[in-house]
Amino acid sequence: MSKPSTANATHGVRRVPPSSIGWFVWMTGLWIVFFVLMSQGRLDDLAAWIRDLPLVAEILVWIAFFPQVLATAVWTSDWSDALRTTLVVLFAAGWTIVSIPRPRTGRR
Repeated sequence: MSKPSTANATHGVRRVPPSSIGWFVWMTGLWIVFFVLMSQGRLDDLAAWIRDLPLVAEILVWIAFFPQVLATAVWTSDWSDALRTTLVVLFAAGWTIVSIPRPRTGRR
């Protein structure tokens, strides 16, 4: 009987790229900061600060932090508490689930 080579045994293992882990940590950290600011009642100040930026800077902030800025805009809106809470939780859960690191597939 021959032994399977260790090279073939590790060849089938798919690894999660470090950039995927970094992205997940970044996204989760931003949501933690969001919910801390929300619990402290400071999202109104953040929303006002974003609105007061020059247009180009505001657009860059929206692009760089889209899910959190969108959630901030929803939270500071005049909509019902139930709708705002539902949307913010859906945004946070959705973007976090999408950000979970997954092993790379063989496709490129």
